[in-house]
Amino acid sequence: MEHEPEARIIGRIERGLTSDDPELAARMDTLNARFSEEGRGGGPVPPRARRSRRTRTVLVLVVIALVGLLLTMILNASSGETPAPPSGLVPAASR
Repeated sequence: MEHEPEARIIGRIERGLTSDDPELAARMDTLNARFSEEGRGGGPVPPRARRSRRTRTVLVLVVIALVGLLLTMILNASSGETPAPPSGLVPAASR
């Protein structure tokens, strides 16, 4: 069985499942036909649609970044306190 091509092994498994439960096999065939590439109009995705999806994704990420930056600025400004200098650091003395 190790030396058989994968297609033959898969075919053997499919035949076994079909003989065990023909009703399930018929349902699976129906679902495969409905959701396969041929059933949806198929074919490769046109480059324009790919580019449009990519542009939309980049635009959403930029909006999320800008909202995050805006929220950070608002939350830092609303605290009203000036941050204390880090401990352990001594200001440089001028001569």
